[in-house]
Amino acid sequence: MTVKINIKQELGISKAVEVKESNKNIRATWELQKMMAKLSIDQETTDETPEAFEKMIDMMLDIQDKTITYIVNILKLDEKASDKLEDLEFNETMAFAVRISSELLHIEAKPTTESETGLED
Repeated sequence: MTVKINIKQELGISKAVEVKESNKNIRATWELQKMMAKLSIDQETTDETPEAFEKMIDMMLDIQDKTITYIVNILKLDEKASDKLEDLEFNETMAFAVRISSELLHIEAKPTTESETGLED
């Protein structure tokens, strides 16, 4: 089976991209989800030391690179589209990757409320 992913908003390409629900793509999607979950956990549990801060920056750089690689590989983007992806803001790129992974896994991604995340005072 395939999933059609609309990429007009992010990359300005009108034609939806068909992505196979192959083991390779689903595995890459689970790896992305795992990486993002680890980031959330590490951000909440990191010490305030210079070493911990440096480690967090290294992790953010790694996640940014892996997220861009994930999008390029899953959508099989050419060089021109990859360049457009590089011009997106970090949060836009992360949201794009989450949307792609949600569509591949047939999960409805929706924002959580502060009470659902436990951030409510």
